[in-house]
Amino acid sequence: MQSLEIKTLVDITQTGQTKFKSQDRLLINQQANWNTFLQVLSMRINPIFDGSPVKVTRALEPEEFGSDYKEKEYNVWEFKFQSERDEALTPEMLREDFDLIPVIKGLEESIINNNDAFRTTGMAQNIVFMYADNKESLET
Repeated sequence: MQSLEIKTLVDITQTGQTKFKSQDRLLINQQANWNTFLQVLSMRINPIFDGSPVKVTRALEPEEFGSDYKEKEYNVWEFKFQSERDEALTPEMLREDFDLIPVIKGLEESIINNNDAFRTTGMAQNIVFMYADNKESLET
């Protein structure tokens, strides 16, 4: 099985809360972003995973995200999953699939997301994809 990792500056916290279960808009909107994320990820494969995205607060590595995000610590959501077939999904495919997919902003992100979308390239890039086994990321 092939392992991949996605890191994003967009809040994709999996809360399990919907408008039918909760009145807390933060939890509902976080779950909505998670649902969107998972649906895009599932367009090509059925991802295999056993955990939710993990939020860490840290300084970004050079060239990790777009140049808009430098010189301070940010909340980063990291998610690892597997694909049953090797090469059924690549970082390049994910980059194409996720670019400009709408998200709900203003949750627990520490960035200013002026685009209300996942951005996979450019100065405002807020999501990156890589093979988890060897950390080979997609460079443009």
